[in-house]
Amino acid sequence: MRKVSAWSIVALVAVVLLGFAELTHALYRVQVEDVAEFKQNLTQQATRRMRKPGIRGRILDARGGVLAESRARRDIVCDMSAFLSNGGISNTVAAADREIARLSGALGIDRPANLTSGRIMRHIRTASAVPLCVWRDLGEETLARFAERAAQFPGFSIEAHAERIYPRGTFAAHVVGYTGRDRTAADADSARTLAYELEMKGRAGVEAFYNDYLAGVAGAVRIPVDARGFKPRAAVKENMTFGETPEREAQHGLDLTLTIDPDIQAVAERQLEGVRGACVVLDPRDGAVLALASAPTFNPNEFVPFLPAQRYEELVKDPGHPLLNRATAGLYAPGSTFKPVTALAALQAGINPDEEYECTGVYKLGDMRLHCWNRWGQGTMNLRRALEQSCNPYFARLGYLLGTNSIYRMARELGFEAKTGIDYAPEYAGALTAPPFYPGLTCQSAIGQGRLQVTPLQVAVMCATLANGGKVFAPYLKKRAENAPRPEPVRTLKCAPEDIERVRAGMRDVVEGAKGTGKAIGARIRVPCAGKTGTAQIGGGEKDTWIIAFAPYDEPTVAISMVVERGDSGGKTVAPRVHAILAAVFGEVEE
Repeated sequence: MRKVSAWSIVALVAVVLLGFAELTHALYRVQVEDVAEFKQNLTQQATRRMRKPGIRGRILDARGGVLAESRARRDIVCDMSAFLSNGGISNTVAAADREIARLSGALGIDRPANLTSGRIMRHIRTASAVPLCVWRDLGEETLARFAERAAQFPGFSIEAHAERIYPRGTFAAHVVGYTGRDRTAADADSARTLAYELEMKGRAGVEAFYNDYLAGVAGAVRIPVDARGFKPRAAVKENMTFGETPEREAQHGLDLTLTIDPDIQAVAERQLEGVRGACVVLDPRDGAVLALASAPTFNPNEFVPFLPAQRYEELVKDPGHPLLNRATAGLYAPGSTFKPVTALAALQAGINPDEEYECTGVYKLGDMRLHCWNRWGQGTMNLRRALEQSCNPYFARLGYLLGTNSIYRMARELGFEAKTGIDYAPEYAGALTAPPFYPGLTCQSAIGQGRLQVTPLQVAVMCATLANGGKVFAPYLKKRAENAPRPEPVRTLKCAPEDIERVRAGMRDVVEGAKGTGKAIGARIRVPCAGKTGTAQIGGGEKDTWIIAFAPYDEPTVAISMVVERGDSGGKTVAPRVHAILAAVFGEVEE
């Protein structure tokens, strides 16, 4: 027999002791160190996380009127756990189908057309832990009938959920916008996160721009599930929240108060009824948006809970483009409302405003002919009279003398070819694109034609800048606190104050002068007004018609821009509409 050495025994003992040490460490790790992770894994296997959205904040006008809010919507829902069958999913679907049909008869209401067996099957496969919505937004009478019979229909219950509503319908629809369901709201780090339905997310207007402000923070609860992913029968029998474990409380969204004055907004919308166009009313003292209207419009309630594909197709193909906010995203040639820009550029360049020019009814440059609205000509013109009577030949000649750069530099200083910075989307920047100097195109640009593209909001900012003496403010929709200081201008025009006043005086003559093209703007208004008419040729004999106006003249509190597509002229088509807005704000003198 071979003798075992002492060293061999020592080595064997060491190996055994090392093994016991490793086993002990492994047991410690499993039972102590990793217990939290195992518990978490077990919890995830035995539960599902369900999001609980916060109540979306309200949207209010400047006087506290509700433009958007969330109301309680009550549904009848069905928990599929109540219909589990040993025969598999098909039998569960069939059982649920039968009970839905039976409850439909008992309540005297039709079964939803989209609630097919296939939809029930998909729900079981993807979200079996949460109830299936059968009937949405039921009235009191139907809910009362269900309450009387609830014991006869185990697995069915009433659940309340928040639904967006727009109490005033189409009123300020483009400003407010609408919501849609958010497919990205579930926690990105958890494939097991469920939701009764997709959360609301702003899709347009301030609903979209201030979505995070309005939406609040979603909460979450843990729902117990069995090995098949269904809620345990005990939970179904007790109540819908039995065994739920709160993870975090939902936080309500904040209310958003807008600068929109409901009275001014209402009259602006009335003046656009039956036409295509837009109107913007600003406070020239700080850029607050008092009204912003676009026509035709839409009803945001149609988007709740979602807009049917067929209806969306109708809106998209509608020739009036009701979903387009023409005030911020409509692009137009500004016509003669651009002439104050040319006038300021001329004054800044040192052109004598009192120098006279004889208007013969047409300005000729090579083969180009730019006609005055008065085909016989308007006689001797200086800058102020040319503004009053909107003389195309006078301003076309100014354009030729100035060149492209001077005019476009002033236009950019007034905010054209750039977004205004309004707290709203979408907003377009427009265009002033042109060659460095092409005389014919420059002459056209000087009278607001050619390649110019502007939005009504940009034109309103220009009007407000002239009204306040040269301060360019970024327009804004979110109302500031009562004690908050007024916003600072983003810049001040590099113009002499007397030059700005010359242009303002010409605009006052447009409204109050003997030959002013915009007399209808300020007729009988209690305060002195100033303005400018505009008519832009768009081809085929059709025109887009404009008015800009501000009042009172000495200390303006409103600045208005309005465009009406396919009109006759600014003075005939738009001036009476702007007059109605000024009358609503300042009142009329009794005759």
